[in-house]
Parts: sequence; C-alpha cells; structure tokens
Amino acid sequence: MRHMTQIAPHDAGRRSRPAQPRRHARRAIILAGLSVLALLLAACGTTSSAGSGGSSDASTGSGTLSSLPSGVADAIKADLVKYSAGVNQDPTVKPVTGAGELKGKTVWYVPIGASVPILAAFGTGLQQALSQLDIKMHTCDGKLLPTDMAACLNEAVTQGADAVVTGYIDYKLIPNAFNNLVAHNIPVLVAGASNDSGKPPTAKMAFYDTTSDVNLTLKLEMESVIADSGGKAKVLFVGVLDSPQLVQGSGYARQFVKENCPGCSFTEIDYDTAAITQVPSKVSAALIANPGTTYVVDESDAAGPGTLQGLEAAGYAHKVKMAGTNADLDGLQRIKAGSVQFADVGASPIYFGWLFADGIVTMLTGALPVAYLDEVRVFTKDNVADLELTPAAYATNSWYGSNDFESSFRTAWGLP
Repeated sequence: MRHMTQIAPHDAGRRSRPAQPRRHARRAIILAGLSVLALLLAACGTTSSAGSGGSSDASTGSGTLSSLPSGVADAIKADLVKYSAGVNQDPTVKPVTGAGELKGKTVWYVPIGASVPILAAFGTGLQQALSQLDIKMHTCDGKLLPTDMAACLNEAVTQGADAVVTGYIDYKLIPNAFNNLVAHNIPVLVAGASNDSGKPPTAKMAFYDTTSDVNLTLKLEMESVIADSGGKAKVLFVGVLDSPQLVQGSGYARQFVKENCPGCSFTEIDYDTAAITQVPSKVSAALIANPGTTYVVDESDAAGPGTLQGLEAAGYAHKVKMAGTNADLDGLQRIKAGSVQFADVGASPIYFGWLFADGIVTMLTGALPVAYLDEVRVFTKDNVADLELTPAAYATNSWYGSNDFESSFRTAWGLP
C-alpha cells in the first residue's frame, strides 16, 4: 500500500543512519535508479556452493527460516509474494488547482547524468506527463560533474525557463546554482534527494525525497537474499558513497540483516561513482579476503557489470549469487538467462517521472508538492520469463503494471 505525505525538510519517521565514512561528498551520484536508488542488509553464516550458470544449492527458504526471530520469516515471505506481483493499484493523486492553465510553459530537466539509464527513463516519464498539459520539456545533461550541473541550472535562468526539475542532485553539491534559480523566481524541484539545505520547502524550492523508495527496494533485496539462503547468507554488499541518501541506505540494509537474520553475516565495500571503474578490483579483493561469501549484493545496478568482472577475476562467477536494485535491463537479462544473478528490485522509472511532473506542476501553481511512493517490484526467474526485455520496454511501465495510473494524474490536473 502506498502512502502520501506532505514534503517536509526532515523525515522524523526515518531510521537514524549509522556512522559511516564518506569520501568526496560533493561528487555526483547515480541512483541507478531509483530510484532510484531504496534498503536492508544482508549476510549470513554458512557457505552455499553453486554449480554452473550460477545456480546454487542454497535453500530457497521454503519452510527453512526457523532460525529467524519470531514472525520475521512470515513477514519476509509475505513481502516477497506481495512485491513480486505486478502493481494493480496506485494512490489517488491530490487535485492541483490551476494545472490546466500552464499550457506553453517550459520545464528544464537536469539529471545528474543523462547517460545513466534510469535517469534517462525518469526524463521519458517526465516528458510524457508534462505533454498532457502542453508543457514543453528541455533536458540539460549534468554529465556527472558538478560544474556541468551548475552550468545547466544557470543556463536555465538565462534561457528563461519557467521551472526546473533536477534528477538526484544534492542541494549542497551546487547550492549557489540552486539559489540562483530561487532568486529569479524559477521554481525548482530537487527530485530524488533529501533536504540537506537546512531550509523549509517552499513553492520556489522543494524536495521530492525518495528515501522511502530506496529503503523499500533495499529491504526487499535483502529479504530476497535471506529467503533464498534459508537464513544463512554470507553477504558482500557493494555500496555507494556519493549520496547521503545512498549512504543511509547501506546502513539501513546492514541494520536490517543484523536485526532479522542472526545466521547471516554482512561485509561491505564501497565506491565513489567517479571511480566506478575500481569496482572489479574491489570486489575481487573482497572475495579473496572473504572466501566463504555466498551472495554479492549491489546497492545500485550501475555497479553490476563491474561486480560481475570482479566475480570472474576471483573465480567466483559460479560460487556465489548476485542481487541488485534499480532493475536495469542487463540485470533482468542475467536473471532470465539463469546466470549468476537471481534477483533484482526496481522502482518504476516511468512512474517516477510522472510523480516528479506532478510535483513541479503543483509548484508552478504556487503550492507545495506531495510525495508518493513509487511502484516497486521484485524480479526473479519466476516473473521475468514473460517480460519483453528490451531498451524500448524499459522506457515504458510494462514491467511493473499498466498505464492506468495516468488517469489519476489527468483527473488531478483537471483534464478529461
């Protein structure tokens, strides 16, 4: 069940973040996404041996999770059943008075990096949604560099943009550029990032915090590992340091495993997005140092190719299983092929684009935006077989459900 909350500078209900080192805090982040970039920890004790094709003799967890705390096994199984199914119900969108009067406006979309598939897909959904109101969209690529991100925001000012939506760019990364938009009365929705500005949200600058989505996807990822291992997974977690949101996600995952899987162990390595080419060597070294590892878990699918290279270099491609979040195309293709990856958890990038569109449309009418939880799904060999795993399909909502959600937005915006 999705929830609706008024965007606020702080989420009082969120778990506190364990202390963790952060390097290069001002570097660009990849949510790859969903998104996404949201959650839980993994790990475990006994080693499971895997055969060819990455298939493991680890238990699927059916009736074998008796070592877990009371009620945890049932909760995990219920979550995985619920979120493995396609989404068939979305929340009612709050009406936006005056949305129909925005025809001809121009919204700039500035993703942290347009080369990241999930961020490009956010833009596709955003454009689809804005076109319903005859609002034009212009994309300016942040290119994973703070200087380019700042240049895009400043160019939006000089080019007379009516509003700006950023994609996973932290305010503190380029505060002057964000402040420049506000100074010129150009509404800016800081999408995908928590409020690290220290300022209350306004109709000129608000934050679409996706921490709940990040945490939910990570929770489901770790539940998948715990269930698949029968509560005995020995996890190597590949975390991302560039975003405060992703750093807290790693901590959330670690704590979840600690509290819910006493038979699991959790080892973490981290990388900066700017140094993602180091992932293969980091993974390989960690596996050699931790030879009993049975699961390698990526916080973001962006690290997937590098993680796979690391497994092969260390001779572990057929000794462990992989899991990821963001549900990138290559991750789902690995699952369908029956290779090393057995699970991936995604949040619909197209639906996210519509959510961000609703946020900036609301701001253009002078009101504060409302945040909704995205469509989230757990992908395994049981539900990817019938999916069309192509770049074209990735840029639609077909992996998650139908396009029926569009009618909720149209109704909220006063459209027929």
